[in-house]
Amino acid sequence: MPAGYDRGRIPSLLERKQAWIRAALERAEATRKFFEPRSSWRLPMQIHLPAIGRVFQVEARETGAAWVAVRTAEPGIIEVRGRISDERLCRLALTRWLARLTREYLAPRLQTLSAKTELRYNRVFVKQQRTRWAGCSRHRNISLNLKLLFLPPALVDYVLIHELCHLAEMNHSQQFWMMVEKHCPHHRKLDAQLREMWKLVPQWIVSLESGNGSPI
Repeated sequence: MPAGYDRGRIPSLLERKQAWIRAALERAEATRKFFEPRSSWRLPMQIHLPAIGRVFQVEARETGAAWVAVRTAEPGIIEVRGRISDERLCRLALTRWLARLTREYLAPRLQTLSAKTELRYNRVFVKQQRTRWAGCSRHRNISLNLKLLFLPPALVDYVLIHELCHLAEMNHSQQFWMMVEKHCPHHRKLDAQLREMWKLVPQWIVSLESGNGSPI
């Protein structure tokens, strides 16, 4: 509590905010389970990206290189080559590959929705936030979490519209939610679904080395 806060107001405050508190606790629990360490590492055999309607088969090729690279060998197949035995290098390479796909597919989708809603942003960054699907800054920059690739398209659009609306209302006021509903009438249902979607994100994704993300 802030210094000097009236303790007598706490019960009514908790009563009014109980839905928000419950949702925050659920998100925290989902995040905790998501980031629990795994006992063993194994290169994925298949990567499903619902956001762009693509499924990739993974082919591994060990070489004497000191690095790991990911490339599209042919449609629907990616080749992971290099020091495959190094878990960290494999995970970093796959995460950077996801960042490239985010720039290629989701940034144009954001631009389309921006034109449709007439809510204009400044720049787009691809990041890998731990607990947020996207973000909007006071500089009118929007950051896209590469984990969005694992969401269904309807949820991706909801997240993008949500952040675009923050360009007009940098809060979660009634005016903000009215704007979200204007552009996404089913946002309440989608928001409820979104809280459970962290479980779709594989645990082999790691934090990118650049804390500020990559601009587009």
